[in-house]
This record gives sequence, structure tokens and C-alpha cells, in this order.
Amino acid sequence: MQESPFFQEYMKEAEEHGLERGQKQGSINSILTLLSDQFQPEAVQALKPKLETIDDLERLGELLRTVPRLQSLEAFTQNLQES
Repeated sequence: MQESPFFQEYMKEAEEHGLERGQKQGSINSILTLLSDQFQPEAVQALKPKLETIDDLERLGELLRTVPRLQSLEAFTQNLQES
């Protein structure tokens, strides 16, 4: 039985959305893990809801790249507020 073009397109979009969602969650988890290695884990976890509002994968990547150079969690929070 052959699938309709509509169904094929639907499945393709669903797969792409799932991949993006996985990439987003992976980026957020990486940010939180690296921050927790440097700063108070409880304070880091408080940032999770704000990170989850960011849908731009490039922005999450930018935030991830800033983590190793941070002097304080407040500096990251300030950068996060610019999102």
C-alpha cells in the first residue's frame, strides 16, 4: 500500500520537528551540565525554564559557547536576559 503525498509530507515534518526538539533539549542539557560544574547546581536549575523558552538553536549554541569563559552565574543570567 502506497502512502499519500500528504502523509509523507506530514511524516517528514514530524521527523524534522522531533530532531529540532532533540537538538534543543540536548543544547539545554549541555548548558545546564556545564554551568552546574562551575556554579551552584540549584541556582543553575532555576535557569532551565528561561532556557526552554528559547527556540532558536543558534542562540542556544551561542549561550553554550559562553559557558567556559564565564566568571559568574550572574554574567550568564545577564546574557540570557538578552535573548
